Amino acid sequence: MKKVLALVIALVLLVAMAPIALAADVTVNVSVSVDGKLLVAAQPVTVSDATVQGVIVAAHKAFYSGGEAGYAAGIDPTYNMFLINTCWGIKATPYVAQNNEMLQKTADTAPVVAGDNILICTSSDSTKTPAAPATLAATVSGDKTTITATAWTLDFTTFTYKSAPLASAAVTDGKTGAALGTTDASGKATVATPASGIIAVGGVAAIAVAAGSTAAAPATTLPKTDGVSTSTILGFVGLGLIAVGATMFVFKKKSADQAN
Repeated sequence: MKKVLALVIALVLLVAMAPIALAADVTVNVSVSVDGKLLVAAQPVTVSDATVQGVIVAAHKAFYSGGEAGYAAGIDPTYNMFLINTCWGIKATPYVAQNNEMLQKTADTAPVVAGDNILICTSSDSTKTPAAPATLAATVSGDKTTITATAWTLDFTTFTYKSAPLASAAVTDGKTGAALGTTDASGKATVATPASGIIAVGGVAAIAVAAGSTAAAPATTLPKTDGVSTSTILGFVGLGLIAVGATMFVFKKKSADQAN
């Protein structure tokens, strides 16, 4: 009887702890550029919904004055596919990049892993050509960082991106705005790594770096987005404990009845 009871308790605890494994948090960095000006420069967000959309939602909650209300997305009736239709309160589909490339999947399905660099670029004036989105790669050696900046343009006839080096772009400290250098014809620049650990290029992209690597800056945990929340986990654990208590009560009662 004791062996059966132990097995039941183990199974209940296993079920109760499963949501915790599913709720592993992921920390990535996010940048937001509006009209060629960086409003958020490579800031860390931690999410349980490990998708690009989860990161964008978390960024709105943390950094946009209107919170999550500044973001909207869904199936576009014209293209019959998932599109972001509002970002940073602007009713337009933004450019979204992940690490060194423009986003290759829809934001709701594109997965993210720890250390990813997510870049969002949008324009508030539909009559003007928005600033070209860019992606960044960084290599740190000692107290120097070599930045490689790539500009992207979208061919609206084929809906494919073309890339080119982002030349003659200002390289700055992403926190203070202090000038660090300028990219050359190949889109590269080797600059002194700023104390902030954040390097911005051209007002459209930023990346977090750390001495000796390209690791992100220390993370700040933000409210969770989708996925399994802490309250859900606690609820499962609570139910598990209740089940254990109920099982023990039944076995004890049965044992008492048999003794009588």
